[in-house]
Parts: sequence; C-alpha cells; structure tokens
Amino acid sequence: MQPGRESEGPQERPVKLISQGKRRAYNNVMNSKTAGLLGIHSTRPGSSQSAAATESQWTASASLVVPIDESGEEENYYDKNDIMSEEDGFGDGHIEISNDGNDGGASRRGKKRQKGMKVGPRVTVQSSGKLGSKVWDHFEKVPVPSTTQSSAMVTMAQCNYRKKFLSYKIDQGGTRATTHLTRHNTKSCADYKIAVAKVASQTLLNFQPSNASDTGIPILQSSREYSQEEAKKLIAKMVICHDYPFKMVEHTWFNIVMKYMNPQYKFIGRKTIRKECFKVFEAKRDSLMKVLKGVDNIALTTDLWTFNQTLSYMCLVAHFIDKYWNMQCRVLNFVELDPPHSGHVISQAVFECVAAWKIEDKIISTTLDNAANNDVAIRNLKAMFAARSSYCFVPKYFHVRCCAHIINLVVTDGTATISHLTTNVRESVKYIKKLISQLFKFVEICRNLAMTIGEGLKLDVTTRWNSTYNMLKTAIAYKDALYSYADTDANYKWKPTNAEWELFNTITPILARLVEVSTAFSSSAYPTSNIFYPHIVNVKIALREACESTNPDFKAMGQAMIDKFNKYWEEPNNVMVIATILDPRYKLKYIKWGFKRIYAHEKATAEYNLIDTELAKLYETYDMHHHHEKADNYRSGASSSTTVDSSSLPSNASEFTSYLSETSLETSKNELDKYLDEANESLLNKKFDVLLWWKLNAHRYPVVAKNFLTIPTTSVSSESTFSTGGRVIDDYRSSLKPTMVEALVCVFSWIKGPHNDNKVLLGVEPDDEDDVESIPFPKGVVGSN
Repeated sequence: MQPGRESEGPQERPVKLISQGKRRAYNNVMNSKTAGLLGIHSTRPGSSQSAAATESQWTASASLVVPIDESGEEENYYDKNDIMSEEDGFGDGHIEISNDGNDGGASRRGKKRQKGMKVGPRVTVQSSGKLGSKVWDHFEKVPVPSTTQSSAMVTMAQCNYRKKFLSYKIDQGGTRATTHLTRHNTKSCADYKIAVAKVASQTLLNFQPSNASDTGIPILQSSREYSQEEAKKLIAKMVICHDYPFKMVEHTWFNIVMKYMNPQYKFIGRKTIRKECFKVFEAKRDSLMKVLKGVDNIALTTDLWTFNQTLSYMCLVAHFIDKYWNMQCRVLNFVELDPPHSGHVISQAVFECVAAWKIEDKIISTTLDNAANNDVAIRNLKAMFAARSSYCFVPKYFHVRCCAHIINLVVTDGTATISHLTTNVRESVKYIKKLISQLFKFVEICRNLAMTIGEGLKLDVTTRWNSTYNMLKTAIAYKDALYSYADTDANYKWKPTNAEWELFNTITPILARLVEVSTAFSSSAYPTSNIFYPHIVNVKIALREACESTNPDFKAMGQAMIDKFNKYWEEPNNVMVIATILDPRYKLKYIKWGFKRIYAHEKATAEYNLIDTELAKLYETYDMHHHHEKADNYRSGASSSTTVDSSSLPSNASEFTSYLSETSLETSKNELDKYLDEANESLLNKKFDVLLWWKLNAHRYPVVAKNFLTIPTTSVSSESTFSTGGRVIDDYRSSLKPTMVEALVCVFSWIKGPHNDNKVLLGVEPDDEDDVESIPFPKGVVGSN
C-alpha cells in the first residue's frame, strides 16, 4: 500500500511534494481533462480567486485530483469494460450546473492549455461520502498505519467476513475500483459464499411433506454454517443405515458430489469414517441406557445365527412400552458366541448382556424358539432373574415360546397329506411357464373350455407356507384346463388327481386360518401378546371341527395338529390369555366364548374358573404394590407439609375411619371389576390402537396392562436382525471384527427408532408379490377372450 490514499470522509488527499507552481499547473490540466471526459466545461479562476482556492474547490467537492505515488506513476488503473466491475462515479453525490457565467476567467485559462474545449456552465460536484457499489456492502474502509511512512495512515478495504485487508483504489476518472474486491468475493472468500447462500435459503419456506412419516425419512434443519464434523456424523449414519462399505467415502464421484454440494467439504478416509461410526454407536448407546433407566419392565427375545465362516452370533432384543405408551423395540446386543452352544452358555451370555445394561431388575419374560438347549437356558435365566427382579417378575410367565415357530411345525406336520398335490402343482406351473408356446397353448385350452381367465398362475417359495397355499388356491381354478392340457402334451406328467383336489378342498378352512395366523406373526409388525390368542382360538376351532369330521384322512390331520399344539404348550402359561383380557375389544367375555368353542363343556368351565382366579390374584399383587407406593409418596409429601393437630379431631375419629374402610370394601368394586363390566370396544374399528386406549384410561384401570402388552409372542425381531447382520458381514466384508459388527447392527436399530405397529391387531393383508412368483398370461391372448 502506498501513502497518499484517501481517508474517511471528503478531505484533501496528500500528493507528492512538488513546487506550488508545478502543482497548480498539474491540477489545472487534470481538471480540464476530467471535465472533457465528463462532457462538461471547466472553470477558470478569476483574479479574486487564487489557484489554491481552485484546487481546494476541486479537491473538496469532486475529489478528482489523482493522487500520485512515490514512483511518480498513476496507479489503480483497470478496465472499465470488465463486467465484474462496478463504477462508483461520484458515489451518492449530485451535480449542480450553474449558468450565471461568473467563472472568473478559469475557463479561458483552461482553453489555453487544452485547445478545442468548449466553455460552458460551471459544474460543482457535491459528495455525500457514501460508497455507491454493492460490493461495499461486504467491505469497510479502514485507516491503517502505512508500511512505508512512519506516523502516516492509509485507507484500505477490509473484508467483513475474513477481515482481510485489500487495497483501496481510485482510477484515473476518480472512480473507486472494485474489480479486485469482487474477485476476492467470488473466488477467494468462502465465507462470503456461505453468507450469500444463507440469505438465499432464508427466502425459501421449508414445508414438511405430508407423507414424511410414511417415508420414515428424518426431517433435518440445516445449520446456519457448514460443519465438517456434522457432515462426517451424517455420512457415518448413512453408511450404517444403508450397509455401505467404509471405502465408499474414498470413491472419486462421491467426493465430487460432496464438493459440488459444498466447496468446504474436506476429504474423509475409510479409517476416519469407521471411527465415526463407532462414535455414533457409543453416543446412541449412552442415550439408550438413559431411556432404559426410566422403563418399568422389559421383555426380551433372543436367537442364534451362524455366519458362513462358521462364526456364531447371538442377538438380544428388548421390547418395552415407554412413558408415552408407545411400543419400542431395540437391539441390545449382537455378540459372537463361542461353541458349544449349550443352554448354560446361552444363559450366561444373555445375563452378562443384561447386566451390562443394568436392567436385571426389569426383565419380565424371554421369548425363544423351541430348541432343546433353550429350555435349559430358560431354567438358568429364571433362577438368575428371580433373585434380582421386582414384584412384576412372575416365574411362570417368564418363558414364552415362539408362536411363529410352533405354527410352522404344526403346518408342516398337518399338511403332509397333501405333499403329493403340492409337488404336482408346483411342477405343472414350472412346466407351463417354461416356454411361451406352452403358455399360449394352456390359455387357448382355457378359452375353449369357456373358463374365466384370471391374472395367471402362481409359483410358490418352498420355504414359505403362505406362498404354497396361494399357489394351490390359484391353481384349483384351472383344474379342468390342467386335465385337458395333459391329454394334448405327452411330455406333461404332473397332472393332479381328483382325490388330491378333493382333499385340498376339504382342508382349505384349516389352511386358510393357518395362513392368517402365520401372516400376522411373521409380519414386520412385531406382534404383542394380545394379538396371539384370538388367532389361536380361530385355528383350534377349525381343528376341532376337523377332529369331528367323518373323513378319516381329514380327522387324522386335525388330531395330528392338535397333538402338536399340546406338545409345545403343555406347560401352563396363561400370559397370552391375560393379555387378551386386557385388550378392551375382547376382555373376559371373549375367553369364556372361546373356551366353549375349543373345549368340552366341563373342561371349558374349569379352564375359565382357573383364569378368573389367576387374574384376581394377579390384580391383588399389583394393587397392593400400587397402594404401598401411594402411601410412601403420601408420607414423603406429608413430612414436608403442615400437619393437622390431632387434638382438633373428635375422639371417635379413628373408629369412624375404620367403619368407612369396611363399608367401602363391601359396596364398591375394584378397578379390575369396573374394567371388565364396561362394554367392549368394537372389533369393526380397524384403526383401533390398544396402546393409545390404555394411555387414555390407565388412570382408571390397573397398571398391569403395560406389563403384559409388552411381551412379544415371536422371535421375529431377533430373526430380522440376522438379516441386517447378513448384509453387514457379507462375503465382501467378512473381515470385520465382532465389535464393529455389533456396533453397526445395534446402532442401525437405534437410529431406526420406535416401532409402533400395534394398530394392526387383527391380521395383516397378505402381499402375494412377496410370497409367490406370478405367471401372467399373454395379454394378446387374454384380451381376445
């Protein structure tokens, strides 16, 4: 920076020290040139006006004297045609033109020095001191000490964002140069770009999409300034939730996109993002521990899974209802389990995981499948938790067998009689869809038989019973077409017999109900215990009708299924029945009605009386604890409040209090009786939410409902976690350490958040596209039908 620059406000600028005559001559020449460039006439000072006054007038009013640096050259020249520049001109000043002709001879002196200039009105330029270019909204004129002259001050332009000093320039025409300032903003100053983007974003209204809750995409509010740490955290969550490899952050086009979205983004390596994923895991784990600390009761599900490298993992999932009566499901642990996988090893691993979370006194049940080692594990866990749990722990309710697993076993044994039909239909569908000519031929036969051609055949997935039922149900409509097709194609050898079709028609009621219950239990909505019993009653009713059938095959099938049910539910565990009673759509009336349908009269009465007695004892236990808590709270509150002097009460006050207690017990009903006596909620209400109902009515009725509605009936939550684990440690990432595998699997569950699908309680609509492969008929042939 050179000395001799303009300081704040309209004042005379210092110039190079020369003689007064040379200086006056120089200023007159420059004033004339400037006037010529502006297309106006210069003025000539008269005898009454000195040259110094003329110079002062131009300097103070128009500031058109060009300062000269110590090298004797004019500086700050720039191209006025540059589109990135904005000329200041005279700022916010204005021009006054006078025609009074009193110029004092100044114009004549200017005419001598520059021939050809016309003498015109006197021009006076007044400046307001403001800077006209918009670029000055981002800069300020600041006086700073000169670097070349001691005790001298020069003016510089300071960036409002990075506080960087740039030169304050004036061109030959007296215009403030801003090209270098604009270039600084557009190319060098990243803070300026952020500020401009912030202003642009503030002009937009951010409306949350109406279906945001349906998509499950979190609504994020962008911060006012870019944060590399926040971006790194979001990328880590993206890697976790979408099972991306850590190396993705090093991909070229990923970094190109991130740089395009924000120039301030900095490269992140795979090791860094791995550490960030583990940081997210630790932060979420601490948050979950705080949540579990405020939960009353927790139900567990667990299962084992073996990876293709013979590594075995155990998954432990917690189910609980929070203080807002929302069902929550969280994966607590996904740990490697060393062999042998005996019951003692499983029980010890489960207890160590629970102890690490400090929730030993909150466990009320554990749901497992029907493996033999799980029975040993349950006996050990029951003893461990019984010594540490609260009054809510009831040993006979602790072990819950996976209902979905039992249903699959029942279906497998019961449908063995139609295995030949299933095989024939499956191979028939495969053969017909193999060639398009065979499919055209089959459709032509359907047309000749005047059959209604539907959407087509279906091929099942052998591991899913629901899809097998849908395949048979679709194929039976084309039974006659399959017979005719067998007569025209010698290579077709899988024609079902009439007896097989008749048997299928006979057992269809049982199969349909098994499909319904299997769909409900295996859906992504982790079913709670109140869903279970109505479905099982429906199946048992169908099986009892089968046992009373005159068809020997059908009767044998029904008896085999009944025996399988009794084998796995031989231990008395009425947790599902009690949970059904606590569903306001069923209550005790449904249990009484259901027992009459599935049992003989004597047994139905006996079973109903046992349930009624068990429910009453359970309520007494919870009610006694509830009253003790109220009494403790009352005493703690009364100790800090003012007490009433007992001398002010009559002497018989205690006797009257005892009388009130006795009469109230004789005449009033407890909360359980009031709940059971009220009318049931309608089963036709498809939007009914049992947890929402209890949230609104928990103050009126027993708090035992939250404990039993928490208990899951299947281990679907654990098995679905294995699907996540299979994606995390696939063949391409099999070298991940078990600690990192656990972090990725668990934090995915924690980021996913609450799981509340209890609004669908009576069944789930089957999705045929997920269960079967549809074989559509050719549209041209179908259209001509």
